[in-house]
Amino acid sequence: MERRRSLTEGWTALASRPQAASLALLLLCLVVYLPGFVRLPAVDRTEAIYAETTRSMVERGDWADPRYGTAVHQYRPIGTFWAQGLSRLIWGEAHARDIQVYRLPSLIFVTLTVLSLFWLGTAIVGTEAALIAAALFAVAPLTVLVSQLAIAEGLSLLPATIAMLALARIYASAGPKTPEQALHNHPRSLTSTEELRLALLFWVATGIGMLINALLVPILVLSTLIALYAFDRDVSWLKRLRPLVGIPLALVIASPWLLVRAHQDGTPFAGMDWRGFLAALGGAQDMKLRAFPGTFVLALLLGFIPGTALLMTAFNRLWRARDQRLPRFLLAWVIGYLIYLEALSSKPGTYMVQTMFPALALAVASVVVSETGGGKRPEWGLLFWPTGLAVIPVAVFAAVYGFAGQMPSLFAAMLIAIIASLFIWSGRLIYEGLLRGWATIGVVALGLFAITLLGVVLPSIDKIWPAQQLKRAVAHCPETSIDLVGFREPTSRFVLGVSPDDQSPETIAKNKIPSGLLIVEDRWVNRMSTALAANSRPPLPAPSGCVSAYNAMRGCPLHFRIYDAYAGSPCELPPQFACRINPEPAGPEKSGHCD
Repeated sequence: MERRRSLTEGWTALASRPQAASLALLLLCLVVYLPGFVRLPAVDRTEAIYAETTRSMVERGDWADPRYGTAVHQYRPIGTFWAQGLSRLIWGEAHARDIQVYRLPSLIFVTLTVLSLFWLGTAIVGTEAALIAAALFAVAPLTVLVSQLAIAEGLSLLPATIAMLALARIYASAGPKTPEQALHNHPRSLTSTEELRLALLFWVATGIGMLINALLVPILVLSTLIALYAFDRDVSWLKRLRPLVGIPLALVIASPWLLVRAHQDGTPFAGMDWRGFLAALGGAQDMKLRAFPGTFVLALLLGFIPGTALLMTAFNRLWRARDQRLPRFLLAWVIGYLIYLEALSSKPGTYMVQTMFPALALAVASVVVSETGGGKRPEWGLLFWPTGLAVIPVAVFAAVYGFAGQMPSLFAAMLIAIIASLFIWSGRLIYEGLLRGWATIGVVALGLFAITLLGVVLPSIDKIWPAQQLKRAVAHCPETSIDLVGFREPTSRFVLGVSPDDQSPETIAKNKIPSGLLIVEDRWVNRMSTALAANSRPPLPAPSGCVSAYNAMRGCPLHFRIYDAYAGSPCELPPQFACRINPEPAGPEKSGHCD
């Protein structure tokens, strides 16, 4: 009984001390995010492209000309590169190829997003509900994901959340309160000064959002406003936003993006077709293929765990209370943007749905604090037996280890067992109607899940990180240039410093041999030998080492041969990279698309 009381009463006690609650959220973020932030190697492809682009920009000293080799990514605004570049300057040249340098802005911005949800959400749903919402949001798998990667989506989550919460506060205070809202004073009425400050906060956040991630924030706002209009056919409240002042302010803040585009393109976005231009305005991510219908809904459901367990309950209550302004806004926030994503967006779901999580978290947290302690399971809450929840983490880790073809260590197996037990426990607490207890155990379970997956399991599977493996292999080689044939993923440039020039066997044989290290993937050895002979170069010597890895982006096993005869002095490769068996290399006709 005492244990259950501590699980359920801890939120209330912590919420009564806002400063302590903020500190607790900060510690939660650091504990959950830092293991993956530190241990996860650079990830192909988007993260490595961002990091290499920023590294090159700072190295060249041209902060208005970010480019990946010779490629200019017109759809990526300058704000993310500037934030990462500032981090790079602080860390110094010695850490220019450390991925953590470029991840730091994402870690900071996501942590500030969690705190902002608590600070701004308190005036909307109350301190305890805002605290629970922030904690659920912090440990949601897709929130954790963008905190770990050096990409724009981690940074843009902060202005998106601030803009939407400021908008929600203004909208909710614009109409009459229900008796229950008046009793709890949530949301509290705004004075004209408070309303002006919130309006300015909204426009500043919108401008920063555009500087970081194009029109992601304006599209989120517009889709919500359209959905709100479908609900109440009222736009009169929009004058509270002071658009005549706010729109110019947002455009001024975002203007460096267009100035950079003019600097690089002559005419901003020159050379892009209309489809590419519209896709560029939607955000910094893009896919070559359209997502399947329902992709974003699935990403939302899986990415918002543990809050997904009460999502049906929360939506049911929001829908029944849609005559009230706050529930109506939260519904519009999610429904409007989800319709846009499913109908029009060409962006990856794993990076786009996080902007709806604050609304979902506030809705779920409101369900949690409505708990009366009567032991009644909420309607539509957890639609299957609690023991079945253990399948979720077990399936994820089994898939990872099955893909890698290896067994978990004893330490990892113990962590997985603990996580599965916590998932079951959280489900039982929902069945018993102890929702505050569920929130506590759910946060612990997902936090430990993130730590284990991103900080323990994935970094321990060496073969899925080809560039990192090659870096370890040549760590004791003389410092020299590296030519790499058969692996063109962006991590080869960022981690190994491979030249952005053409790395084909013909180009290397003609222009570069003999110089530096030469690393050739088995499928390309015959073609490399042919190119050397055609250019009257000495044949390939015996390799001084071999590295086996797996290109997860292309689904191909890789087997590299390291030649140090061109490096001036021999390499001292660790014993695990010795060439044990040298099968006949595959010809170029078998290379496929594994590079």
